[in-house]
Amino acid sequence: MSDRFPHRYTPEKRIPAWQQLRVENLSFRDSALNVISYIRKSIYKKRSAPSEVVQHFAGQRQIFRYLMNQPAEPGAVRLGIVGDIMWLRDGWDNFLDPGVLDYMNAHEAVLGNLESVISTRFKVPSVFPDYFTYNSHPNLVRTFRRPSGGSTFSALSVANNHALDRDELGARDTQELLNELSIPHSGITFNDNTRPYTVFEVNGIRVGFYAAAWGLNSFVAPNPNVHMNALPGGIFEPGATIELPEIRRVLADMAADGCEYRVIAVHWGYEFEYYPCPNVMRVGHEIARLGADLVLGTHPHVQQPCETLFFNGYEDRLPEPYRHLAKENSALTGEGPPRKSMVAYSMGNLATTMFTFECKIGWILSLRLFRDSTGRIDWNPDASSFVMNVPRFGRKRERKLLMLDDYRRLSQNHRRVPPWEEEYFAFLDEHLHGKPEM
Repeated sequence: MSDRFPHRYTPEKRIPAWQQLRVENLSFRDSALNVISYIRKSIYKKRSAPSEVVQHFAGQRQIFRYLMNQPAEPGAVRLGIVGDIMWLRDGWDNFLDPGVLDYMNAHEAVLGNLESVISTRFKVPSVFPDYFTYNSHPNLVRTFRRPSGGSTFSALSVANNHALDRDELGARDTQELLNELSIPHSGITFNDNTRPYTVFEVNGIRVGFYAAAWGLNSFVAPNPNVHMNALPGGIFEPGATIELPEIRRVLADMAADGCEYRVIAVHWGYEFEYYPCPNVMRVGHEIARLGADLVLGTHPHVQQPCETLFFNGYEDRLPEPYRHLAKENSALTGEGPPRKSMVAYSMGNLATTMFTFECKIGWILSLRLFRDSTGRIDWNPDASSFVMNVPRFGRKRERKLLMLDDYRRLSQNHRRVPPWEEEYFAFLDEHLHGKPEM
């Protein structure tokens, strides 16, 4: 094992028991016994992390902002990345504000995680306790359309802990809907010879997309007829060996299939934590080392900062002080020529009924994909935005997904905005993007 971070780090001390709770590791019985701690963590969240993690991402934010501020590359393709698209109990026809749709459609490609079964043969749950298993109306996905008539989404992950909330029939119905809408997807197969990843093209760039998850909820029984792509190490104990033979094989198959940009979408980590666990970071580093250009993380329901990893000397192209920051913890040796990879640890929620303010906010991360002087695909982050899930909006008190800037403007015009809201927005922007000045 390496002596470098994230393989070595100083564990936090004196953390409240409720902040230490991670139900992903627990049986249903143990989860039930810890329900009070779970509720506390869902309300108050966990902002702290080992000192090495905090210091590492402070440097990463500076690198992120430097890359984001590079001049736009001629012919660049904008790729939008969103988080969990979750169960909505009602308002499916009108929840999507045109401003959000226009912003998402300004990207040539959009990726995300569909964290809900969509099946018309089952009831759409509307009240507790159905909150713990998801089934949604088809308009949750159908509403995201481009002016041309196609879907906003270029590919969706269906690998997550809610994938079998309505067993095999629900999983099949979900895929039938996505196929009907011509949305490529990855994460679930039905023990046939279906390829575990999907491929799409955008402006001449061939993109491979593979999705995997740490597992199912403990109260959901596995089905021998359904295979969900597994992510060993998505939640695991310190010191566990990281072995990712399927992801290694998939990345090699994507390359042989002509994919110039390879995405691994992973449902991993721990809920309501603002930093990734160092052990999860080890998995992200290994996936990137094996050749992934983008590791797209979901599940924690809040946003975690991104990490740019540099391979085989790419960091030497950066000016100081960014070259030094990259060499400290982000310069690695991996498959292929000099390149860089992004690990987006958690995007938060795109659409949700989760009740806490922080979980109602979603991050739309934007990347610019372009060909470098050698003809290889490279990328830089672009300016990103946030969305806000509003449960009862306007005179009709309808559910709405708004651009965060629109929500803030309307809030200031119609109510007294509590100071903590603006403080949180400032925290979130700095947490993800860093300060404008060095």
